[in-house]
Amino acid sequence: SSGINAEWPLRPGKQELTDTKTSGGKCDRLNQSIAQLRTQLAQAVAEHRQSEQILRSRKIKTESALETWIAKYDTDMGERQEEYEQIEAVYKVEKQQLEDLEERFAVLEEEYNRIIEERRVNAELKAEEERRLRLLTKAAVVIQAHWRSYATRKKLKQKKKGKKGKKGK
Repeated sequence: SSGINAEWPLRPGKQELTDTKTSGGKCDRLNQSIAQLRTQLAQAVAEHRQSEQILRSRKIKTESALETWIAKYDTDMGERQEEYEQIEAVYKVEKQQLEDLEERFAVLEEEYNRIIEERRVNAELKAEEERRLRLLTKAAVVIQAHWRSYATRKKLKQKKKGKKGKKGK
C-alpha cells in the first residue's frame, strides 16, 4: 500500500505536466486561431468599409441626381403652369368674345329671318297680285272679245237691216 501511495502523488504531477503541455498547445492553437480570425475580421471590416464607401458614394450620386431631376421637374412644371395660365387667360378672353359675337349674331339672325320672311310674304303677295292681274287681264280680254264680237254682230245686223230696207223702197 505504501508503494501505491508513493506513486500516487507523482501521477498527478505527470498528469499535470501533460495537461499543461496539452493546454499550452491548445492555447497556442487558439491564439493562432484568434490571430487568424482577427486578421480575417480586419480584412472583412476593411472590405466592408470600402463597400460601404462605394455604396455611400453611389447613394450620394443618386440623391444628387434625384435632386437635380426634382429641380428640373419643378422648373418644367412651373413653366408649364405659367404657359397653362396664359393659355387659360387667352381662352377666357376669346370665350367672352365668342359669347358677345353669338349674342350679336342671334340678334342679326333674328333680324335676317324677319327680313327673309317679309321678302317671302311680299313675293307671295306679288305673285298672287300678278296671278290676279293675269286673271283680270284674261277676263278683260275675253269680255272685250265678246263685246267686240257682239258689237260687230250688231253692226252687221244693222247693216243687213239697212240693206233690206233700202232694197224694198
